[in-house]
Amino acid sequence: MKKNVTRFLLLAFAFAFIGCNSDDKADENANTIEITLQEKFETPTFTVLDITASDAGATANYEWIMTKNPVNQVTDSIVGNTKDLRFTAIYAGSYEFTLNVTAANKKGTKNTIVNVTNETANFNPYITRIFDFDPAPGMFANDIYKEGNSKEDVMKTALGRISETNVGYLLDLGGFGGSIVVGFDHTVVNVPGTSDFRVYGGDVTNSAVAKANPPAPGLIYVAYDKNKNGKPDADEWYEIVGSQHAKSNTVKNFKVTYHKKAAGEPLVTSSALFLDYEHVFCENNQGETFYLARPRSRKEFYPLWASQTSVSYEGLKLDVDFTPLRPNQTTLWYSTPPEWGYVNAVNPDIDIDWAVDKNGNKANLPGIDFIKVVNCVSEPMGLCQQQSSMATVFAGAGDLHILKKYNLKQVNK
Repeated sequence: MKKNVTRFLLLAFAFAFIGCNSDDKADENANTIEITLQEKFETPTFTVLDITASDAGATANYEWIMTKNPVNQVTDSIVGNTKDLRFTAIYAGSYEFTLNVTAANKKGTKNTIVNVTNETANFNPYITRIFDFDPAPGMFANDIYKEGNSKEDVMKTALGRISETNVGYLLDLGGFGGSIVVGFDHTVVNVPGTSDFRVYGGDVTNSAVAKANPPAPGLIYVAYDKNKNGKPDADEWYEIVGSQHAKSNTVKNFKVTYHKKAAGEPLVTSSALFLDYEHVFCENNQGETFYLARPRSRKEFYPLWASQTSVSYEGLKLDVDFTPLRPNQTTLWYSTPPEWGYVNAVNPDIDIDWAVDKNGNKANLPGIDFIKVVNCVSEPMGLCQQQSSMATVFAGAGDLHILKKYNLKQVNK
């Protein structure tokens, strides 16, 4: 009898233990988020890799952690907080990541490895393409134009000045609103905490001394080729916010309209130096009207390949502390270049993390493929109340990461 009782108690304890163990596993599974994530990826350097994970619901929080970094051995750094991770590497090696997901009282973890190989192509660190060249009317707007040239011809000539090298050949963007759109043959990587590319322009190293025709700063817009179609689409542009953006004397939504002189309209001149005092009629949305006066030694100010007879530009206008050296003259003046974040700034290096969307929110771009530069200065120049003689000059851009990786010369610092 005692043996039967003993067997019964042992069986009872065994069933109870098994039951509790099953309940624990059930509870554990109920609190676990199942994550679907590819275990291993292969990608070359300077290429954006989209790492996608399964969706854990609208309330889920995601945290991507780099657990192995073959470059600087820094680990356990948070590199993303969205469901998917866009990753780009400059150097080859094996990178390891952990994705942690939480939703309410549930948690999930998944690991993945990215094996990065060196790029097979020899990427050019400098600009290789011009998508648009639209100088506003100005003294040098037709500097590279030859009779009979189309816009495509002019862009080809412009690319020859800034392609694959950087030795100070300047492109003039004309007055306020003049612009250029250029591109690289690869994605410039956005490396956190460091500058990513350099813009080249005019000399602003000695801004305390008056000089003839000092370069105006240019706004910078950047675009990442997210749909991989090889061209900058309208919805891909983000503005680089520089040192002047938040200043009280920066004007938003400033607009200038330039009117081309009609064929046969008489010239207005009484000087051996000037061909036409009323060469291009201009008006802005601040209630000001003025003319651009054309010297005899200069070409037509209005782009000669343009078919339209008037053109308007609207955008941000920066103040550069413009002061003429002498009243009513147009050859020498003082100006103060911005500190950073623009073409023709004191610091020419740009951090892609400065890019924001149209609402001012950080863009969080993995890198950029295209750059747009826009003249953002319109100043009274004295003679005939001429404005916008301060032109933005642009000589290209360089990928700082490629220049550093291959120890290439960084010019025009």
